[in-house]
Amino acid sequence: MRLFLFFALGPMLIAAGCGRYEVTLNDQPLHSLPRLFTDYRIDDPALRDCVAQTIRDNKIAAGHDLTRLLCTHAGIVDLRGLEIFGSLEILNLADNNITTIEPLLSLPSLAQLDLSANPGLNCTEGGALTTRGVVVVLPAQCQK
Repeated sequence: MRLFLFFALGPMLIAAGCGRYEVTLNDQPLHSLPRLFTDYRIDDPALRDCVAQTIRDNKIAAGHDLTRLLCTHAGIVDLRGLEIFGSLEILNLADNNITTIEPLLSLPSLAQLDLSANPGLNCTEGGALTTRGVVVVLPAQCQK
């Protein structure tokens, strides 16, 4: 009975403890790591770095798995490329150099957006999201 338990439970325990490793037997994968999501193109280097770091930290395997993105104080100027992340719900872009949020207008799941301290932001675009029920924090120059 002990031998049975060893051979039955042993591999399961090993696989459970190897969540960050690929396990093979005779060069055949028994357990593979999920591949991180890479099928996106973001031209702004600061935004690209923030998205890549978030994908690594949260082990995002598909674009729809990214629901929260916090990219403050990053020097972001251009938001093009975020459209692919349609499941984004919370987006914090405070303290950057963003002038337009046009790429965000098509994000269907967006619920919270922080754009505070973006001095060059086009203030009229935030209203389009507010009418959809998105909670938007605008920079000081837009709150007049």
